[in-house]
Amino acid sequence: MAREDNFDLINLDGPLSVEAILKTLQQRFMEGHCYTWIGPVLLCINPFEAPGPAVHAVLKHLCEQVLQEMANDQLPHALIFKGVCGSGKSFTADRLLLEMFQNTKRTDWLQDIRKYWQVSTVVLRAMGTASNEQNKDSSRIGRVVDFTIAELKIIKIKMNCFFLDQTRLVSPSAREQNYHIFYQMLAGLSPEERTKYQLNYHDVRTLHYLSQGMEPAETVPQLQSRFEAWKSSLAQLGIPLTDVLKVLSAVLLLGNTLFYEAKNQELQLQGAEELQSVATLLGIQPQSLQRGLTLRTYRSSRGPTVQSPCSAAAANGARDALVKALYIRTMVAVMRRINTLLRGVSQKTHVGGANGGHTYSSEPGMLHVVDMFGFENSEVNSLEQLCVNWTAEQLQHHYIQSLFSSTISRCTEEGVGPMFETAPYDCSPCLELIGGQDSGLLEMLNEETLSPRVSSEDIRIRMRRKFKSNDRFIPPAGSSSTFAIRHYCGTVIYDTYSLLNANADTLADDIIATFDGKVCKFGFVAHLFSVELSRDLLPDGTARGQMCRITPAYLQQASNPDNEVATTYVQDYQSNVQESLCGLLQAQQHHVLCLSSNDKQTSGHFDKEVVGQQIQSMAIFETVDFMQCAYSRSQMFEVFIERYSFLVSRVGSPRSTARETTEEMIGALVGGALSDSDVADDSYSLGTSLIFMTEDLYQAIEGLRRDRLHTAAVRIQATVRMFLCRRQWPHLKFSLRQAKLQGQAHTQLIGGGEEARVNGGQITYSVRNYSIVGNYRVGFPQWRTMRCQYPESGACLLQAGEEVYCLGRSQKRGYLVVEHGGGTIHIPHHYTELRLTPPNSPPPTGRPQPHTSDL
Repeated sequence: MAREDNFDLINLDGPLSVEAILKTLQQRFMEGHCYTWIGPVLLCINPFEAPGPAVHAVLKHLCEQVLQEMANDQLPHALIFKGVCGSGKSFTADRLLLEMFQNTKRTDWLQDIRKYWQVSTVVLRAMGTASNEQNKDSSRIGRVVDFTIAELKIIKIKMNCFFLDQTRLVSPSAREQNYHIFYQMLAGLSPEERTKYQLNYHDVRTLHYLSQGMEPAETVPQLQSRFEAWKSSLAQLGIPLTDVLKVLSAVLLLGNTLFYEAKNQELQLQGAEELQSVATLLGIQPQSLQRGLTLRTYRSSRGPTVQSPCSAAAANGARDALVKALYIRTMVAVMRRINTLLRGVSQKTHVGGANGGHTYSSEPGMLHVVDMFGFENSEVNSLEQLCVNWTAEQLQHHYIQSLFSSTISRCTEEGVGPMFETAPYDCSPCLELIGGQDSGLLEMLNEETLSPRVSSEDIRIRMRRKFKSNDRFIPPAGSSSTFAIRHYCGTVIYDTYSLLNANADTLADDIIATFDGKVCKFGFVAHLFSVELSRDLLPDGTARGQMCRITPAYLQQASNPDNEVATTYVQDYQSNVQESLCGLLQAQQHHVLCLSSNDKQTSGHFDKEVVGQQIQSMAIFETVDFMQCAYSRSQMFEVFIERYSFLVSRVGSPRSTARETTEEMIGALVGGALSDSDVADDSYSLGTSLIFMTEDLYQAIEGLRRDRLHTAAVRIQATVRMFLCRRQWPHLKFSLRQAKLQGQAHTQLIGGGEEARVNGGQITYSVRNYSIVGNYRVGFPQWRTMRCQYPESGACLLQAGEEVYCLGRSQKRGYLVVEHGGGTIHIPHHYTELRLTPPNSPPPTGRPQPHTSDL
């Protein structure tokens, strides 16, 4: 398929520079072209406004291209979206996934998949996005969607999600907001529902977890509309609305409870009414909930467990840990429900014939769609931003490896000069600094988190000593609690104190024991802690005296169930992300680079400084340079011969080797059919088993192949249509002759208003072309007399008793076509009666006499 927009940055005129690329992108942006190609790489600039039809055409082309390549090479493929926060990655990925459903073959259950996918997007967007300084709809959920496709049919879908930002729930920044669902819920609940969920006296300003950040920029009607869409989508997923709203209300109300120490060192509670409401919503007793937050069970070395009261800080920390656990586990329950629906639908069609499934002629292919987090750099960055930027650094490393390093490596192995000198940014040192297995920052953070009585000062001292020789690491200055890392997108400052606290990710089993099925009357919440309730408590349902994880147990890939010491948040995150991204190494990668047009999220505004910084950091200049001059495309000799042999008149001799045949073919193409193009003489080179081509030569050959196939397809269709027309011509000729004899004006191939059916090449008519009166058959045209006025109401066209000349039966059942005023009108049959003209008297006005014969 040809591209709707043929513009490609590899065709830029004049010397290549960042300024030239920036000027071209700005001009296209102002003309409404937000998508630009760099060879096979798609570059998207977020305009912060609704997309036009051109956007859908570009994404449709990309989708068709990927599916076609999957069908040709039978290899796994990956679509990777990368860019900074606010560059529109999630929106572009959602649009492309919808195009994926449109361009694959439709089956009975594909509509169900699309419906579930669309409603799941609405639910996850409300519960997993929030506003920050760089993006008002920043997604805090990373996605890796795996499609299993066979013969252009989707036979299986699996979505892996990574919920990232826990700290935002309890302490959002002053310039950020909490998750969108809270604001939508407060705006959309009716007065009766507010009373039901204990929120009738609260709003954004009175709820502590919401009042810390900014108020939503959307109007109340907009929030209400989004909340209604969320409720409808949740219902279509089969998730009880009441259960989720109870948990969300409890999360908000818990923020208004505060424990503090009185003068007598006793722990006091501020917000007892809110705690009572939370207990009611969660189906437990208020005293039980308060004990779970303020008492801690400890195991003694020789005797039974003992309980001790917590400090105010520990009790408030337990409250925040409970809030995180409730919200994250609800999110995970929703995501598991979505995957269950997708798997349940897809299992109706499976590979293999043993159980009634369809056996495919080729092995199913795997397509990975990667929509992870965008690079972030706020004033103060915590553990979430470190994980985000480590993931973004990994995706940038995959991009450089797949586009530059692998091509240069193949050229070197084949003895061909790569013709590329500009070295892109190397992400390996930064990845080793952050995620190295034995010496990385995250590994050191895990060790310190699991060690007792470790402070942020201990971490700073160890970091200075361990990473002082790494040029990507900027150590803390003096007693400062911050350090910095030089990423590919710039230098980011992190706070060691927030890193240590967020990585603990622990929840005391005293709180979990509160939701034991014997005392908790809310089954949904008890199910959220079902694994811990059955595994970590004593047989009588009381606390064992250990710390459990906030993250659900079935997402703890790195944890050991037999180990009493809980793993950390970072260990789980590293394990899950690396497991999901490991398939990219074996896949044919397709990259979509997303840029933010400005940092103010202003619609239609192009900030040259902002876009220029992203062009430099994301190696876009190097990409254009590489596509212009390097051998970016390579194919096996056998593949090249099979794909392009029909483009040349003669393809080698029977004794020629594959290399000799390829050399002869490429020479004939460059010197013949492509001689008028701007392809250079050094645009290809042959190795020992591969032919290397520049991007412009590859596109020229593919364009020639596409044109030849199109011409052949037109000729084939014309020949088939000619054959069918010739076979049906006798019947069509008879029909035309009959129409001419009857004086009918045939403006179509089959005229006279008769309904025709083609059955096995024979044309039969479902409407007879005569009327039966007594023992006579009267053919058309015929004279008739109006029985009554037509129409009965309104402007009269025909009077009762008036004679009308009837041409034949109408396509409308029960109607006749009659002449009137120089044209024709359709009138009901029962409005007229047949007027038989005597055989020897001429018809009025010289009309031809109807044909009458005996039956």
